[in-house]
Amino acid sequence: MPAWVPEPTAWQATLVLAVAAAFLAFRAVFGRRKHRRLAADRRRLRALSESLAPDGRASANRVTCLLDRDGIEAHAALVAGIRGARRRISIGTYILAHDTVGRSLVRLLAERAREGVEVRVLVDAVGSRFLPWTAGAALRRAGARLERFNPFLSLRGRGSANWRNHRKIAVFDGATALVGGQNLGGRYIGSNPSRRRFRDASFLIEGPAAAALEHIFIADWCQASGEQPEDHRDLLAESPAERGPERVGVVDSGPDAPGDPLRARLMRELAAARGTIDLATPYFIPDEALLALLESKARAGVRVRLIVPRRSDHLVADLARRSALRRLHAAGGLVLLHGPGILHAKLVVVDGTRAMVGSANLDMRSLYLNYEVAAWIEGGGATGRIVGHVDALAGESRRHDPARADRAARWDERILEWLARLVANQL
Repeated sequence: MPAWVPEPTAWQATLVLAVAAAFLAFRAVFGRRKHRRLAADRRRLRALSESLAPDGRASANRVTCLLDRDGIEAHAALVAGIRGARRRISIGTYILAHDTVGRSLVRLLAERAREGVEVRVLVDAVGSRFLPWTAGAALRRAGARLERFNPFLSLRGRGSANWRNHRKIAVFDGATALVGGQNLGGRYIGSNPSRRRFRDASFLIEGPAAAALEHIFIADWCQASGEQPEDHRDLLAESPAERGPERVGVVDSGPDAPGDPLRARLMRELAAARGTIDLATPYFIPDEALLALLESKARAGVRVRLIVPRRSDHLVADLARRSALRRLHAAGGLVLLHGPGILHAKLVVVDGTRAMVGSANLDMRSLYLNYEVAAWIEGGGATGRIVGHVDALAGESRRHDPARADRAARWDERILEWLARLVANQL
């Protein structure tokens, strides 16, 4: 060892070993992004479904926008779908809360199961960690099924414990579906207004795209339950009737998908923008390529408008977004802070004609790690209604002033911002 390099002390050597061990453990439990076996299972299900029902699901759907401030419309649509289902109900959600809203939905689902409707409920094991086992027991006693996706400490878990199912899908009889950003709990939806409720958005889709959403649910269900795609041949063979003027392309992504199809579609649509790009998201932590694309569009004269909450429900995410907000503002983008309350909607509109809605935030966790789903909507009147909603959100927002924010930031906050960016891909 060179004379100018001091001998490591025992505690320094121990620290290095501890850090190395922690890094290896983290990589083993959290580090992987893809899983070959799960990808093979998903390909098998898709091949089976396409052989049974050729894919024409992008055309002829009817889309109803559920955009009210309090999530009353989404709650009403969900309850109506559950009550109106005649054969089956398929619900997948990140959070099923053990509150007044969540308990009432469990009771309603149990009631429908006792009436002979096939009921499947899939919740993320981490997102719904506070859901007691009694809720699942109540559903099972009624003849329904509840599965927890990727339990954190279960030997049944397949792949990384960091892979969370963030999708929000509800499908009724394979022909009508709800998709969006709203979880099932009082912070997201309800029959009455609430000051605690997040500002969010969901969409009711009737027609062939509902079947595509249910196929995604079935793939997740098979992973969680251990069932095989062949167990669902009759469901996969169904082809709902055409219902309306909107084209709806369903895109899912996750550790079982080849590549990152949701992000790839987003990048293609943004790259094709000629006039406007509107973005609304609770968490804005883009990767370098996505941020650079938005900067280049803004510099080329495309109006890039980003709406984020003044403060989200995750302080670390708010710290991690600061540098991206500064860069987009410097490139000529319009950055707006929405409030009061927490904006939780996930919306992308390109040139006022194409809209992406669904569960994915504009952060690296959603675009690279989570199981997510998005619907790209074109035609009809839905996209225009989404544009009007984004305009309304913008009217409730104020311009972000990065210079003012930088002057107000203390030195310790700048350190926290730097640390937050280091772990941004795990947020």
